[in-house]
Amino acid sequence: MRLGIDFDNTIVCYDDLFHRVALEDGVIPPHLPANKSDVRNHLRSIGREEVWTEMQGRVYGARMSEASPYPGVLEFFRAAVRDGIPVFIISHKTRRPFAGEPHDLHAAALAWLEARGFFNPAFIGLDRAQVFFELTKQAKLERIAACACSHFIDDLPELLAEPTFPKGVERLLFDPNALYRDEQRFTTVASWNEAATRLSISVRPANTIEADTAFASTAREFLGRHGITIGDNALLPPLPGGANNRVYQVETPSTRCVLKRYFHAPEDTRDRFGAERAFYEWAWSHGVRRTPRPLAWDAEHRFGLFEWTEGRKLEPGEPAASHVQQAVAFLSELNADRHQSAAASIPIASEACLSLAEHLTRIDGRVARLAAIEADGDTDRAAITFATERLAPAWRHIRAGIHSQISGAEGQSLDPQKRCLSPSDFGFHNALVNDTGVVRFLDFEYAGWDDPAKLVGDFFCQPQVPVGLEHWDLVVDGLDRALGWNGGLAERAVLLLPAYRIKWCCILLNEFLRSDRARRTFAAGDASEAEASKATQLEKARRALVIAVGNGSSTET
Repeated sequence: MRLGIDFDNTIVCYDDLFHRVALEDGVIPPHLPANKSDVRNHLRSIGREEVWTEMQGRVYGARMSEASPYPGVLEFFRAAVRDGIPVFIISHKTRRPFAGEPHDLHAAALAWLEARGFFNPAFIGLDRAQVFFELTKQAKLERIAACACSHFIDDLPELLAEPTFPKGVERLLFDPNALYRDEQRFTTVASWNEAATRLSISVRPANTIEADTAFASTAREFLGRHGITIGDNALLPPLPGGANNRVYQVETPSTRCVLKRYFHAPEDTRDRFGAERAFYEWAWSHGVRRTPRPLAWDAEHRFGLFEWTEGRKLEPGEPAASHVQQAVAFLSELNADRHQSAAASIPIASEACLSLAEHLTRIDGRVARLAAIEADGDTDRAAITFATERLAPAWRHIRAGIHSQISGAEGQSLDPQKRCLSPSDFGFHNALVNDTGVVRFLDFEYAGWDDPAKLVGDFFCQPQVPVGLEHWDLVVDGLDRALGWNGGLAERAVLLLPAYRIKWCCILLNEFLRSDRARRTFAAGDASEAEASKATQLEKARRALVIAVGNGSSTET
């Protein structure tokens, strides 16, 4: 086998970057799905083709370094080169953009490959002579023939269907966003995991620090500055982490700790590293010891180093009053000194809602996003029916009920004295319990100032490790006392609880949104598992909606 692979939108994923740049430029609405096609189609639909053309020049040039490799592509290349398969990167790419600053697009692409270890023998080891950026489409086709490719992978069906495409080459269409679901002429792959399976390439999990060569050297340097020496081939077993970070276990004969590497989320520009660092530093400087101890930070490379915390995740149905009491104590300790001037350095929480109107608007946006579900099969069609015929009407009814109770006050901002320092995304899904029953809380990337009623709503509605409503009074009364609400928090929390039930119904359906599809398919391993996962999420959302509609604003068990 001699394998040829396209570069743009095949090796490199620009979806998040185009969306981020377009948001920074203010040329798309915030709710637009985070993928390149929707950004392009939106700009064309409003007659802004020239904006799209100039944006391409910036993304492929000055901002190229911010683009991400598709999930699994680095491991795919590494496995292919390891197995002695000749691999060629063959791309049609002009030297300069058609509009805007005259960036060298070829140099930017080569620098991107260099930074991600494509040419490093210790990682992928691709020969630079096997990378070709051709100035015309015809030159690209001729290069495929000259390299004697037996297989070629590209994201454009029109390229694969060219009459002059070299004969005898097996053509694979890379389609992670299911843009060409009806294409029958070519073998279609939705992920690099699927491509490896199709081509019988055995990809090994990337469990070593070498999974990103830039990360490798900076991580070693960072750990070394803090007295932790790891060898060139040291294993860093990955630990479960969020979608916006990676977490590794660091273990030497004398040390065991956790290294966390933070990422920006594509849909906004908030600083998750900064939020978590500020939260941890506040907690530990004020005597709160219910979190892992932070050992060191590196703002330049967005690293956090933490002590190792023994424990396990609680199972659904397991949280008891003793666990909930520890959660309330944690929140109370965090907020004991919140009026000190130092607390002003803590940012506003991610998706903070500081007025009743903001609560409703946030959930409006989540419900509206579900209109982007595409009917790829029976499960998708069932999700569309559920979202449009049951969830959206239920939200309209609940929203109207809430609005009728707050008419005239919805825009009033919550008094700063009544705001709280919130861990955000708070619950036992982000906690570890040890053998003696002591709970430690973690993951504060969204932390900051917020409405305590939002904290309560998310705590009781998050579905991973649910908290029973029999603990409602324990949580609300304890938080009310800690924040000095004088009995007023319960009314606001009860008012907003139905809204947060709807919010979490929407979150359960994120799996159906195209912006999440490539990552979900890759994580599941194959399309059948991804389909089963969607069916499970839909059933969870159905059950959650029954609770939301059936209970209304009640907090009765």
